[in-house]
Amino acid sequence: MWLLFAILSFVLLLILICQQIQHKELEREINSITDRLASLSITSENGFVLIPTDNDSIKKLGAVLNTLLQDFYTKKSEFEQSKQAMAQDLTNISHDIRTPLTVLKGNSEMLSNITNDPSMPENVHAMAAKIDRKADDLISTINDYFTMSKIASGDLPIKLKKENVSRLCQDTILDYYDLLEQKQFEVNIQIPDTPIFAYTDNEALQRILKNLIDNAIRHGGDGKYISLRLITSNGKNIIEIEDRGDGISPQQQKQIFERNYTTARKTSGSGLGLSISKCLAEQIGADLEVYSVQNEQTIFSIILKKLENR
Repeated sequence: MWLLFAILSFVLLLILICQQIQHKELEREINSITDRLASLSITSENGFVLIPTDNDSIKKLGAVLNTLLQDFYTKKSEFEQSKQAMAQDLTNISHDIRTPLTVLKGNSEMLSNITNDPSMPENVHAMAAKIDRKADDLISTINDYFTMSKIASGDLPIKLKKENVSRLCQDTILDYYDLLEQKQFEVNIQIPDTPIFAYTDNEALQRILKNLIDNAIRHGGDGKYISLRLITSNGKNIIEIEDRGDGISPQQQKQIFERNYTTARKTSGSGLGLSISKCLAEQIGADLEVYSVQNEQTIFSIILKKLENR
């Protein structure tokens, strides 16, 4: 009886030892796979898992993983190729459209100059001015869609460095001097005498600023007022653009930066200006916010990280 019990105990112990050995072996195999998977992005040249093992189950697991990886890399390659092709197509289309639009713009300006002759009928002058405005709108729309496609595909170059934001604000608002004077806007500019610097991309920041100024001019309504302020608050540099038009409702303020979102304020253009501005702000590490009181004022704020004055 005791002998039988001893034999059974020995057999059970042997089984447990064998299971433990198999478990350890399986654990080593799984750890090996895990380590290889974890190092794929660092050491693997082709992205596949090499599993030296005689265990059929582990081999099957490796085969499944490699099949999944093959599918992933194939889809990824197709996506990258498609994205590059789309970006190139958009570039070509943009060039093909912008070239005749530029010619149209030149002809419309020439027509406007001709129709300035007092002897010309008033309706001819009005039609020439309308053609000129529509040409501007078309060019702006094409540029907006092209920029949005570049942002979406990640092909828009952004180079962050220390920039003189004071000078950028001054140069940008000066570009609008003639237009604001023509439209009889009251202009309020508040830029400190001491230069203010920020870590940003000059071209992207100027694009945001121009979009907001265009927006203020377009939707200023009867207010005929625009303000550009550069201030420092709570360790951040802030550019504010204010108009005194119809304002934006609280509900619209939640959606104003969405792509192709339109409001009663929209009168022309692609409807992408604010969406583009929001995307560009994110890429340069800035925040873009809106504050509005209906029938009183609308303020768009570009919030930049502060750098010490020089």
